[in-house]
Amino acid sequence: MLLTIDVGNTNITFGVFDRKKLVTTFRMTTKQLRTSDEYGVGILELIERNQLSGTDIRDVIIVPDVMHSLTNAILKYFEITPVIVGPGIKTGIRVVTENPKQIGADRIVDAAAAYALYGGPVLVLDFGTATTYDLVDGKGSFVA
Repeated sequence: MLLTIDVGNTNITFGVFDRKKLVTTFRMTTKQLRTSDEYGVGILELIERNQLSGTDIRDVIIVPDVMHSLTNAILKYFEITPVIVGPGIKTGIRVVTENPKQIGADRIVDAAAAYALYGGPVLVLDFGTATTYDLVDGKGSFVA
């Protein structure tokens, strides 16, 4: 199974996937400071409360890597090196904006997922702490 972790400004959102099927989701607050041990134990507890086992997790992806302790928790408690979504990672989406480095990893992942599911052109709306609107054209380019 794949554990996905989206580190937002307000919440850290977790999703567990079995192939393409979303099995469960859960959240932690972002603002609270935690050690790698606190993250590890907390994540394992939430996984187990959702009738899964930590050993079910085979892969982890983090969007974006902004917390050293969260990454270390995955390494220590799951013995998995997570894939970190950031500049240079291949998503299948070309960013053709004026300043591509200004586009956050969360927006690129949203755009890649929407394009994979629906093709293009596709408009992606994210109602997180900040509301964002992104457009992927018919060729898979992130244009706005």
